[in-house]
Amino acid sequence: MPGFKRVLTILLIVLGPGIVIYILATNLRNKFVDLPYLGEWTYTYDENGKATDSSAFIVPEFELTKFDGTVINRDSIRDKFIVLTTMQPMCPEMDSCGMSMYLFNEIFFAKLVKNQSNYSDVKVLSILTTVDGDSISTGPTEKLKEEVAGYDPGIWWMTYGDPTPLFSWDYYGKNFMDQPASAESGEIGKKAFVSSLVLIDKVGHIRGVSGAKRDSDIRNFFDLIKILKKVDFDAKRANDK
Repeated sequence: MPGFKRVLTILLIVLGPGIVIYILATNLRNKFVDLPYLGEWTYTYDENGKATDSSAFIVPEFELTKFDGTVINRDSIRDKFIVLTTMQPMCPEMDSCGMSMYLFNEIFFAKLVKNQSNYSDVKVLSILTTVDGDSISTGPTEKLKEEVAGYDPGIWWMTYGDPTPLFSWDYYGKNFMDQPASAESGEIGKKAFVSSLVLIDKVGHIRGVSGAKRDSDIRNFFDLIKILKKVDFDAKRANDK
């Protein structure tokens, strides 16, 4: 092990970080776990009732409006990793917001901004709702616009509209939108999805869920992004051979 560390140090100094990242990505292939596909599965059966094919849930068509008036739909998220959240009119006040915006910015969003060369295909999509998860069709208040004005709108898409198409899918036998909130976990309102982070892959599959209030949940969620990025890297490298 000491010899391995010495070699890595020499490589880092002589060849730079790029070659080290490539070596690590090549040799740590089996260190990552596969993420599940959440939501309903669709099955195809033959004449004998045997399943011959299956496909995981894909986010259906939807339409949202960004705070600046731009429309976001299913085509907008194609070929991107999407971090799905909600946002409330009283954000960033902790007790009135589905996520801890301070922690999310410090732990997650700041990394996206600083590392756009690696994370340019990752977008945060927040949908404005009430604390109980109902849509707000009138858009954000002027106060909320002022509060979020400092966040890069090219990376963080803040929208309003119907959240149902994006949050309504089976989660271990129950619609994700109907999962009850837990006050003990710091969740607001009646429904857990309001205080959740949801990960959508480039195809539109749901690949991960976590809370959006705690430091540990947000850190763990960033690790889910790294896993999918690693899978994407391997797939592109395999196609290039």
